[in-house]
Amino acid sequence: MTRPGKPPRDQTLAGLFAVDADAAVLGVLRQAGRALTAAEVKAALLVVGVAKVDADRAWPVVQKRLKTLGQVSVEGARYRWVEQSAPVPEPDPEPSAELSAEEALELLLSGKLAAARKAALAEIVRTALLKPADPKPADPKPADTQPVGPEGAEAAARQRQAEIDGVRALAELASEVEELLANETEPAVMTRQVRAWVKRSGLEPIDRAGEETTFDRKLHKPIGPAIGDGAPVIVVRPGYVWKTPGTDVLIGKAIVEE
Repeated sequence: MTRPGKPPRDQTLAGLFAVDADAAVLGVLRQAGRALTAAEVKAALLVVGVAKVDADRAWPVVQKRLKTLGQVSVEGARYRWVEQSAPVPEPDPEPSAELSAEEALELLLSGKLAAARKAALAEIVRTALLKPADPKPADPKPADTQPVGPEGAEAAARQRQAEIDGVRALAELASEVEELLANETEPAVMTRQVRAWVKRSGLEPIDRAGEETTFDRKLHKPIGPAIGDGAPVIVVRPGYVWKTPGTDVLIGKAIVEE
């Protein structure tokens, strides 16, 4: 029988997942006493009452962060809790300054975040989107190959317009994300809105984070050892293809794991 005022261990772990998925997964690994695969971690979360859709949605971001934590040993595709001699502080509820914009956006889409953390993650995404690209060094050409006259001016104008269009697209995406966050949009709706926006620029997603699919070396990039075509995998991060009238350009492969 559980003592009054102290919820059962499983209930505590499920409640912890609702506010800090990282800490809940660390709790699963600590209680297991052995190395667990991603599937075993998520299965343990389901046992304590976490919804499958929530576990699948949160795992890709949590999985990346596990690899940076000193109390977790990564053994191939398995994760093991490692006891440390010094007390280990609870996982920081604030996002790490080392998070990339992609990781921050994925964490935002996972939902169940405190307002302060949501604002900090949004700032990471906003800063990355509005940061100007590093100027490329000039590629001097011999004087006799430099474009001159109207043709040169027209080429320069086209290049300038392409740069303006690219900056405008980034600004519009930043505005879209900020508006969705300000309205406290549900993660699933936010994902649909962002995907609809990038689709207008001709970008088509390859798979969806948290989904199960079969490995295709032309579309997928594995985490860790090589994976054979046709093997079942979990999508960690989607990829994108740029659809153009003449051809399709692979912008980035989807990141997957077994």
